[in-house]
Amino acid sequence: MENEPSAIGKEHSAKLSESYGLIGWFTKNPVAANLLMILVISAGLISALNISKNMFPVGELNQISISAVYPGAAPVEVEKAVILPMEAALQGLQGIKKISSTAGRDMASVTLEIESNEDIQEVMSQVENRIDSIVNFPDDLERPTVSRTTMDEMRWVMGVAVYGDMDERTRKTLGQEMRDEMLLLPEIKRIILWGVDPYEISIEVQEDRLREYNLTLDEVAQVLRSSSLDLPAGMIRTTEGNVLVRTQGKAYTGESFAKLVVRSQPDGTKLLLSDVATIKDGFAESNTLVRFDRQNAFNLGVFAVDDQDILTISNQVKQYVQAKGKTLPEGLQISEFFDTSFHLSGRLNMMLENLALGAVLVAIVLGLFLNLHVAGWVMLGIPVSFLGAFWLMPVNPYPVDINVLSLFAFIMVLGIVVDDAIVIGESIFSQAKKEFKARSAEDLSKGSSYKASVATVIAGAKKVATPSTIGVLTTMAAFAPILFVGGAKAPFFESIAVVVILCLLFSLIESKLILPAHLVGLELGRPAKPGLVFIERWQRKIGGALTQFVESRYIPLLMLCLKHRYATLAGFSTLLIISIGAVNSGIAKSEFSPNVPGDGVQAQIIMQDGASAENLQETLSRVETAAYEIDAEYRRSHPQDKGLVEHLVFYTESDIQAMFMISLTHPEERSISAFDVGKLWRDKVGNLPNVRKQRYYAGTNAGGGAKINLTLSGSDPEQLTLAGAALADKLGEYSGVFDIYNSQGAGSREILIGLKPNASQLGISLGDIARQVRQAFYGEEVQRLQRGADTLKVMVRYPIEERSSIATLENMHIRTASGQVIAIGEVADIRLGLGLTAITRIDRERTVTITADVDASQAQSGAVIADLTTGFIPELLAHYSGVKFGLGGASQEEQTLMKRMILGFVASLFLIYGLLAVPLKSYVQPLVIMTVIPFGFIGAVVGHIIFGVSISMLSIFGLVALAGVVVNDSLILVEFVNRGRADNLSIDDSLLGAGRQRFRAILLTTMTTFVGLLPMLFETSTQAQFVIPMALSLSFDIVFATTITLILIPCLYRVIYDLRDSKRFSEPALAAD
Repeated sequence: MENEPSAIGKEHSAKLSESYGLIGWFTKNPVAANLLMILVISAGLISALNISKNMFPVGELNQISISAVYPGAAPVEVEKAVILPMEAALQGLQGIKKISSTAGRDMASVTLEIESNEDIQEVMSQVENRIDSIVNFPDDLERPTVSRTTMDEMRWVMGVAVYGDMDERTRKTLGQEMRDEMLLLPEIKRIILWGVDPYEISIEVQEDRLREYNLTLDEVAQVLRSSSLDLPAGMIRTTEGNVLVRTQGKAYTGESFAKLVVRSQPDGTKLLLSDVATIKDGFAESNTLVRFDRQNAFNLGVFAVDDQDILTISNQVKQYVQAKGKTLPEGLQISEFFDTSFHLSGRLNMMLENLALGAVLVAIVLGLFLNLHVAGWVMLGIPVSFLGAFWLMPVNPYPVDINVLSLFAFIMVLGIVVDDAIVIGESIFSQAKKEFKARSAEDLSKGSSYKASVATVIAGAKKVATPSTIGVLTTMAAFAPILFVGGAKAPFFESIAVVVILCLLFSLIESKLILPAHLVGLELGRPAKPGLVFIERWQRKIGGALTQFVESRYIPLLMLCLKHRYATLAGFSTLLIISIGAVNSGIAKSEFSPNVPGDGVQAQIIMQDGASAENLQETLSRVETAAYEIDAEYRRSHPQDKGLVEHLVFYTESDIQAMFMISLTHPEERSISAFDVGKLWRDKVGNLPNVRKQRYYAGTNAGGGAKINLTLSGSDPEQLTLAGAALADKLGEYSGVFDIYNSQGAGSREILIGLKPNASQLGISLGDIARQVRQAFYGEEVQRLQRGADTLKVMVRYPIEERSSIATLENMHIRTASGQVIAIGEVADIRLGLGLTAITRIDRERTVTITADVDASQAQSGAVIADLTTGFIPELLAHYSGVKFGLGGASQEEQTLMKRMILGFVASLFLIYGLLAVPLKSYVQPLVIMTVIPFGFIGAVVGHIIFGVSISMLSIFGLVALAGVVVNDSLILVEFVNRGRADNLSIDDSLLGAGRQRFRAILLTTMTTFVGLLPMLFETSTQAQFVIPMALSLSFDIVFATTITLILIPCLYRVIYDLRDSKRFSEPALAAD
């Protein structure tokens, strides 16, 4: 720009100092360089062999969970008696960011989101103290538990199912036996057993028997408490020694309870418990059901904890299953399902294969464009950089293991890590070639080959050392802010950012300290070895063709663009505007958190509240049958495939809710995706009667759960109900929106009991009625027994037959304190009503959540939410003034992630600007260099349109990587322009000369990055779909960015020069340019 040389140009125009610096020291000491290389490789290999492997990164949530069981209570009672006191106690506690509460039937749960800068253990201790200090909890409430929310469910290893004809006791006994045996295996630390109920002793007394013997359930319960106990009675101190005294009479079995005396008659006869009650020593009443491949079963879920390796755990489980199958009782079978290790191995192998293929393509490109000696040592930068990253991956402040994302980061950075080495190696080769030509010109008689000296290598390396180092640092700076994005998905971002930064760090070490030492003695002018003649012939052809292309095509084009520089800028700007318009118009689809296909299909079924057990069974049977019907239809239409369903397992989560999971056949054994299977299953099931929610899904997204998650909150329950229904109806009007779910539901039937005015005259209070009704229908817990490893309840209640009819309640009799028996209808009003299914509260306000899924081929969740928030929501809030609107679940996570990533990207730009401005000592030149970044978006849009992939947050990583790569190329181009200006060349000659000199290196760095990603672009496996958007974004960005760097940067430089001449910039602003 100015006639004065830049700061970097002055450094390299000076003579080589006698003090060579760190680069020179390692160049002159190849032993030190080789020892450093051996250290990095050895440490990396050791770490790579011991680092844990997972499907996806797993982190810790900054959340605390509080749960409490309130047996027999309705949601409204749970809210008033449990949730509200907890929220009041926690109010004002420092460090709590958000309080989310749910009052369900029998259960209260509170989730506390903690500020990221707080010590969660200290906050949890304060929470425990405040919960323990609450004195007005109901007597029947079980002790609340406080724990840190973990992501153990993210570390599922595999499931083991035992299925066949077996009774409940066999399931329980065998399940516990297998769980204990597996926990004894050295690598297994956590197992969950599903499909078995807890033991329970149920003492059932009929109303007729109570009247016959003039008993109450309360009297029976008190007798059992006083008769079944073991009580220490102290110690007798005798002269012979001390003797312990204790009473022993606790019953531990149903048979023992049957022999307890309820009442003794004056004539000496005894009324035993077995005379008035039926004692069942069995299992707690529940609708627990687990089925596996159409047979009753129990399941064992195996999880990994901490940094355990999934593959090691899976191998141990498989060995156990194989051995256990030989000892199972006749008629029972054992099988594995949802084996994560299979899919993990497949994905790791797929990544490694693409990594190896990419490395081969990079090697071919380097071998065709660079001197073979230089290319070989440049390639060494890949293993050194990768193994260096492996070395520090588990021990840095953001530990990373081997997973799909970290492996993709290696693929993404494959071509980038050699960029710095290419620049250094090409500069050393050019310096050596220049000296070789000069020497040959001086003495034409010399026909011997030339070997590069230490001074030549150092001079060539230092010529580009500073700009190339800054270029690598800018790429690292582009990824550094991603480490601070935070949130539940922070480990996903950290996996990519940490690997990229570490690889670039070690590429910097390798290219500056190791590579120059290996290029000392580089030979030129020697005859080619017989085996390399063919390659060197191709190198000469490619080199000649490239030189001819530069002189006959590129330089004339650049001259034309410089002549019409403003039109060129307008043209590129137009392309950028068109690309943005393509996204906004939907031509290029965008979905910030795209659904990534999984390895199975899941279905969630929630019945209407109050649905009978028979309705539940009928619904589950229909959904199960539909899955096998679509499998049979697929087998008939695709006889060459192995079908769709490998295993189907479902289990009930409550008496109205169930979860189905289909383990699909391997992707290569079927011709349709998991998404397609989910759609077929949904269509086959159709609309289900008495079902409040049915959701089928085969993928995952950033926030988890449904793609659309909207919340309405307020203090008026009636307004909330009406507003929630209106919002759900509005969502139903959008095309492509399905599985709409209202968390409040239609309400469940309730029987409400009120006291009549005359009840007090009879000495009956509402508490008397409530207690006796609860004893009869829910039951009264008499004791809790420890029987071996099992804790079981002893319950006194009506028989199940009498608890299954409203008529029993209407015919029930209440006992007064005087023993008088009065029909409940005489003292109480009994009426039917509707109650809430569950009550959700966020930050101490009642909240209704509306969720829905979106068919990506018809709609985009972001567009639907944006349309709602700008159009319908303001009208809704105006109509229901006491209601507030917000986002939750995946929608909230997307919004938060988007804001954080925008801030991170802005921070990256500031870091890059600072890294460029300080050494260049210019305010304007960094802006010229950074102008290429937004134009890279054009390539990303084109790539996503061609491959039919939605632009997403995964694509953003490609743009982030691009920011560093193109800045690197542009920086060196601008530096060469500055050197031309320092040599008193005209501005146009400097621009053309820089383009001519840097064309080869820029093309080479582009090609290595592109071909490194090329295999991933055409990967069709399900496992690759998660990372393809990132590969698409970077690969097409980098190709388009080459044009930007070689054409747009010179034009921008020329425009800035024009503006300086026209005095539109003040002199101080350009003083250093």
